[in-house]
Parts: sequence; structure tokens; C-alpha cells
Amino acid sequence: MTSTHLLIGSGGEVGRKLSRKLSEKGEQVYATSHRTDRPDERDGDGPSPVPLLWDFRTPRSGLSDLDQALELSVLRSLSIFSHPPFLREQSPPFPDLFDSLASLKAFVLLLDHLAPRLKSDSTVIFFFPSLSHHKADSYLSARTWIGAFHGLFDEWSRKHREYIVMGIEILLTPDKRTPHLSPEMIKRISDRTSRGRLATSEEIADFAAYIVESGNPLFHGQILKTEGGPYY
Repeated sequence: MTSTHLLIGSGGEVGRKLSRKLSEKGEQVYATSHRTDRPDERDGDGPSPVPLLWDFRTPRSGLSDLDQALELSVLRSLSIFSHPPFLREQSPPFPDLFDSLASLKAFVLLLDHLAPRLKSDSTVIFFFPSLSHHKADSYLSARTWIGAFHGLFDEWSRKHREYIVMGIEILLTPDKRTPHLSPEMIKRISDRTSRGRLATSEEIADFAAYIVESGNPLFHGQILKTEGGPYY
């Protein structure tokens, strides 16, 4: 059986760079994303992952596509970037908040479905959206969902000790559109970090690739913070 890597919701900066780094190792990389890259968002002419369909809003419909692609594969790594859309300008009413929590069932379904393909040298990385640098009070749905996602991570890492399960926390700026940090926001957030700057997408992808390659058990069950850094 061949070794493969699967990235869920990997259309952002870190996901694209991690896909490229893993592809350069000569192993097969599959990726799902709801995004359509613009020319200025591409990461050079290196190897690209094979796109697959899976969406947390219709989780069962994409499982057959995953199975077909991974039929003779062992998952060397599984990286989860995907999350419900969050709003920066307002907190949605409670029914919408509960709808976002319901999306956790999709990730449980996905993890349970893929678990048999994970072996002792596999690594599962949960990429956590971070709101630690945001002081606004309009992130109710985002904070609630992230807290519940932490609970899912804790349960999964305790349940599955036969391979590495760890998390990386990355800065998130919720918005109604594809979010981008303004220069003023970057400076304000950077000033709050110990190094005085944000981690780059390249640095985060390098570290994630190192975790996958090394399979270091010291990181099992831990969520490591990047002091900011671009999630998108």
C-alpha cells in the first residue's frame, strides 16, 4: 500500500504551502478546498495536490470520493483546516450558532471514517483558528465553535494514542468575505507577540511538515501556538 497525505480545507496560505512541501517529498497528496485560487495566490510551479470533494455541510456525499482515491493507501498524515464561516462584524442569532456547532458531527464522521487508514507512523494535525489577539466582543459563534473543536481534539487524542494527534493554533480574522489583515491590524497584533512579528505561512508549513516527517510523540495531545500567523 502507498503512503498518502490528506488535507481538509487547505485552500489558504498555510494549507497550500504544506501541500506543496509534502508533494515535494514524492508522496501522493490529496486536498479538499471550497476556494478557487487566483493567479497571485499560487505557490510556484511545483507539484500540486490532487483535488477531492468533501464539505462539512454535506459530509456523507464526499466519503465515496475519498474512498475511491485512497483505496490502496495508508494515510501518512491527515491535516484539518476546515471550519464553518465566522462573522467579524456581528454575532449571529443563537439558531445559527447551534448550526455551526452541528458541523462538528461532520468532522466526527470524517475522522471515524478515516481512522482505519491511520497507522502507527501516521500524524493527525488539527489546525485551530485563534482569536486570542482579537479583543472585539462580536465573536460569539467563532469562540463557541472553537471551544467545542478543542473538546473534540481532546477526546480524539486520548482515544487514539497509537499515532500522533496534535494541534497548531493560527490567527484567524473572521469576516463576511475572504478575510485579509490590514497593515494596521498586522502591526497591532504583531506588537502583542513576544517576537514582535507574526509567524509566516512558510514557517508554519515548515513546522507542520517536520511534525509529519519526524512523527515526534512529544507533541501528542498538545496544541502549539504560533503567536499569530496567517490562517488564510
